[in-house]
Formats: sequence, C-alpha cells, structure tokens
Amino acid sequence: VGFDGLSPVMVEKWVKEGKLPNMARAMREGAFGTLMTVLPPSSASAWTSAVTGVNPGKHGIYGFLKEIEEGAERPAVFNTSRDRGFSTVWDILSEYGRRAYLINIPLSSPADSLNGLMVAGFPHTSEDQIAYFWPPDIEKYMGSYRYDAFRVTCAKGQEEKFLRSMEDISARRLDLGLTLLEQGDWDLFWIVFTFTDRVQHYMWKYMDEEHPLYDPAMTEAYGDRVEWAYKRADTFLGEFMKRLQGEDLLIVMSDHGFGPLYYIINTRNFIQRTMGNTRDVLCADFFGGKFKINVSGRNAEERFESIRKRLIEGLESLEDPERGVKIIDSIYVKEDIYEGPYLAKAPDVLCLEKPKYLFFSLQVTPDLRLFDRGPSPDRAFSGFHRRAGTVFLYGDTVAPGKTVNARIIDVTPTILTYLGVPVPEEMDGSVPREAFKDPYRDRVILVRSGESGYKKPTGMSTQNVNQIERQLKAVGYIQ
Repeated sequence: VGFDGLSPVMVEKWVKEGKLPNMARAMREGAFGTLMTVLPPSSASAWTSAVTGVNPGKHGIYGFLKEIEEGAERPAVFNTSRDRGFSTVWDILSEYGRRAYLINIPLSSPADSLNGLMVAGFPHTSEDQIAYFWPPDIEKYMGSYRYDAFRVTCAKGQEEKFLRSMEDISARRLDLGLTLLEQGDWDLFWIVFTFTDRVQHYMWKYMDEEHPLYDPAMTEAYGDRVEWAYKRADTFLGEFMKRLQGEDLLIVMSDHGFGPLYYIINTRNFIQRTMGNTRDVLCADFFGGKFKINVSGRNAEERFESIRKRLIEGLESLEDPERGVKIIDSIYVKEDIYEGPYLAKAPDVLCLEKPKYLFFSLQVTPDLRLFDRGPSPDRAFSGFHRRAGTVFLYGDTVAPGKTVNARIIDVTPTILTYLGVPVPEEMDGSVPREAFKDPYRDRVILVRSGESGYKKPTGMSTQNVNQIERQLKAVGYIQ
C-alpha cells in the first residue's frame, strides 16, 4: 500500500500524539523506518525505481517529462510506462506464472498487459480510456472510479473544492481496491493513494506559523488538513491490516518524504547570472536543481568539463541575499550517483537545496532576480519532497518493533524474494533482512543469471499534446 509523500517525521509525531492508531500498531507489532528515495526525489523516478529495483541509470526515468529545453518550440512530452528500460516486478512475476493486481502506481500508463490486472496511474497521455486499464474486461469493476490527473491543483479560493476532490478520489480508489483485494486471486497486490502528497503540497502553509504564506484566518479553516490526510491514510491502512491472512506480508511505503517550502529560486535567472547569456546550460526539469550541459563539436569534452566546473562553483557560492545563508545542501555529477545504459539521459549536474528552498524553471526576468513565488502564486506549493520516505513491514513473518533503514530500490527484491521468485542480477536493491523473523530472515535470494532484466523501451507513438498542455497549465508549469 503506497501513500505518496508520507513523511516518517510526521508519522512519528502524530503516532506519539495518539492520532494514528493503525500506524502505531504497525510500528509496535511490525517494522518501521525510513525508505530513502532516489535522486532526484521525483515521484516519476522514485516509483519507477520502486517497481524495478534499480537506479534511474538502469530504467531511464529521471522525471515526468522526457526533456525540457529553454525556448524549445516542440511541445512537452511525458515519460510513460513505454519508456521504462528495465523489467518491473509484475513483468518478472508474470514470467513465473504469478499474478499481480496493480492500482494507480504513478507512471504506469498506458497499462501493461500482464498476468493479472492493472488500473494505470498518472500521467495519462491519451484520452482513450482503454489504455487506462488491463485487461479490457475489468471495466465492469470500475464503476465511478476516478483517475488521478496530473493537473489536480489547489488554486486560492478553491480549497474546499480541492479537498472534496481528494476525499472523493481516494474513497473511490479504496472501494475498488478492497473489491479487487478480496477476490484473492493474486500473489502481489499493490495500490497507491496520492492525496497525502497533494494535500501537503498545498496545505502545508496553513499549519506552519513561520511560513511566508501563512494566513491566520485560513489556518482556522485549514490548519489541520495535513493532519487530516495522515489520519485518513491511517484509516485506509486499517482496512488493509484487518484483511491480512496467514503469511501475507504488508508493505506500506511512500516514494519520498515531505517538508515546508518557503522560497522559490528562479532556475533560468540563476543560469543567466552564473553562466551568462548562453544555451550551454539548460534546465533539466520544471523543479529541482537539475541541469543539462549542451555542448557539441570541436573541444566538446573540454568545454563540457569547463562549463560543469563553473556551474558547480556557482551552486556552491549561491546564497540567499536577504538571509545571508547558503542555499545548496549537496551537489552531484551524474556519474557519481547513477550507473547503467541510460546514464546519458541523466542531468549532468544535480543538487539538493537546503530545506525550504526549491529551484523552479521560471522565465528569465530583466532584473535576473533569484527569488520568486512561482509562475502561479495563487496555486503555489508550500510543501515539497524530502528524500526520506516511510516504510512499514507488517505481518506474522515480521519481527516486531524493529527499526528499518531501507532504500526504495529494496522494495522489488523484497517482494520477489518473499515470493521465492529469482531476482535479475542487475538489480541494485537488497532485502532488509533485519525486519523478518527466522526462517524468513535467511530466505535465499535467487538470482537469474544469464537472463537480463533490461528491456527495450518502445516509447509512445503519439501523445495528446493538447491534453498535456492543459495539464501543465493547470498546475502552473507553463503559462
């Protein structure tokens, strides 16, 4: 069971306050800890690593969009399930005759044909709903199910509508999930709820008195909405916990954590101030410090190294001019954090901002100012991703009271090993053995040797460009 953006910090806080009884029970009777996500802590790359067990260099997904180039005339194009370059856990299970039931895992649209069933997760690049689920005959179960949309946002003055939508979408997803769960004809059941992420993005400012967008009047109405989202997640979790049977293993996970966001850094203005009026450095995503170096021709390698050095120096020296503090927490070059056949697609330089700061790919302004509220101040994020996500392991085979420090790439090898299915030898993840009782702690990891986990991405032949543009405008990424 996935809860997008569930923070271990907030879970522990509200468990201690007695507000999350099911999570408290899972923590007491099972194992609990952090699930460190990939870099960047983007839902697209994180969920893809969760379902493949490999780093982005091996599956090729670094964000929701394939590429962004400043001033590019071609329309934005989403990554889809057809762009994955590594087998998923359900691909492997299908090969061994195992069945998987999958609901709303991000970046699983269009739905895969598999041994089991799938209701795909966003983003959806076509209006043809046949691509949203597999097999076609499961439409009879869908009823009034509502799909996640990339464009779900919370504009100022629309808070009630937003919250009603979150409540409705999640309730319908739970109903479908429990219906399919109780059919029982599965080896792996995986469902993801995203309301926890969405509510934290837009409602964090109402519970944080130090937030620049804090509004006491709005806090009276919405100051408990993030807590409400965690309580709702706890209630949903209870529904799954009470349906466990025998040696069922329940994994509860998030793709990343969360924290406050106070200041937006204009990425393009930073590039202009640091590198001059050049197209040698491009924004590699809408948000986050991800940079692509664009050089070719004579002396390209030498120019690349020179530009990358200047870019890193610029990031290292970046300070908040009003507060006199460093903005960047850590800086990485791609070859130090990724490996695999898709390394060339990675951002050449990537950084993690200090808490409360975030790069955002805004338009260049005449004054080259660094700080801005974003392209759509009326729907600005007030919370954003952190690397440490949440994980619970629960069931009769789990050692009670254990603390787990795992990685998101550990999820798939844990599932395969628990089910006795071989793991591709290229897989990066491992099994958090400390979480299990004997003899499960010593269960052998079977390795598929001589049979690669890599698969050739096929890409989407067409995407509905107008639909994508509407989604991106709705969330304020383009004007």
